[in-house]
Amino acid sequence: MTAAQILKVVIKNVHVFDGEQMQDGGTVAFDKGVLVGESSDADVVIDGQDGYLLPGLIDCHVHVHSHEDLSSLAQHGVTTALDMGTRTLDVFERLRGGRGICDVRSSGMPATSPGSRHSKIPGFPAHLLVTRVDEAQHFVSDRVGEGADYLKVMVDNPGPDQEILNALVLATHEQGRMIIAHATSCESFSMALAAGVDILTHVPMENPLSSHLVTQMKSKGCISVPTLIKMLATANKNPGPPNDYNNARMSVIDLKCAQVPILAGTDANKHGSGPGKVPCGESIFQELELLVEAGLSPLEAVRSATALPSSIFGLEDRGSIEVGKRADLILVAANPLENISNIRQVQRVWCGGMQVAKDPPK
Repeated sequence: MTAAQILKVVIKNVHVFDGEQMQDGGTVAFDKGVLVGESSDADVVIDGQDGYLLPGLIDCHVHVHSHEDLSSLAQHGVTTALDMGTRTLDVFERLRGGRGICDVRSSGMPATSPGSRHSKIPGFPAHLLVTRVDEAQHFVSDRVGEGADYLKVMVDNPGPDQEILNALVLATHEQGRMIIAHATSCESFSMALAAGVDILTHVPMENPLSSHLVTQMKSKGCISVPTLIKMLATANKNPGPPNDYNNARMSVIDLKCAQVPILAGTDANKHGSGPGKVPCGESIFQELELLVEAGLSPLEAVRSATALPSSIFGLEDRGSIEVGKRADLILVAANPLENISNIRQVQRVWCGGMQVAKDPPK
């Protein structure tokens, strides 16, 4: 679908999500990709046909490789993607700033150590392995110098030991960046929390998180990106111990009860090396549905992919429908606050004011 730039647009006859509820009888206008007050001299007036207008969705864990990935995300309402591990930032830089497709941020290469599963992925540069505490500062400085928006570390066994992990977190915070930890076991959760990471992505399937770990996440202000769709895909691909999806779901229930902030992320990656590949695009709908099944309300699920990641990742120019913010918008036919699956009924999507999907994605 070809993106079409329109300078000034008015969308009328829509219910507008204000961050807490749908406001009836709304009109939204944008000019040159930025939301403005109501305009009487629009180039185009769109009848929203009593649809529901929300901020564009933010997928907080993806691995993008091409403009095709970004286009697929956009056609499913994802207007911002947070990449969690890019091997070649020179290639990634060509994906940034695309017009009419999903906007993207990245961690650059993740930190890991020799012997880890990720270090054995074909093509992983050996010179990027962090083997000593004194290498942590160099690793972080290099990633920041390459343009990483945040850092990522793989915290699994085998992987970086506690001293190296502590040094990576300290160096990242000294550079004014957040650090996200990949962790899929209770042991790795404990190590990451001891080091002071900002965000933990994934949840264990071997056992539910203990009450102690959940309490630690709350007290330390750590954020969860559970990627339930990835955990489910992994369990379906390789059923049986230690892959029990119900343990992942129970952990999210406990995190939600403890009021740990939960963000929507899918781990979409068409070139992934692990079990249970997750596609770009439709998986965000599945993730939101799984989050609701795990105890979030539809409102909380929508906020987990809009206002909440906007605030946590410092993306102040998006995540809500307000004058002065980016015209990242998704129009759906039915109210997702009543039934989260209604988010699938995509009618139109705008990325920075450019329409990228007029019809529901196939």
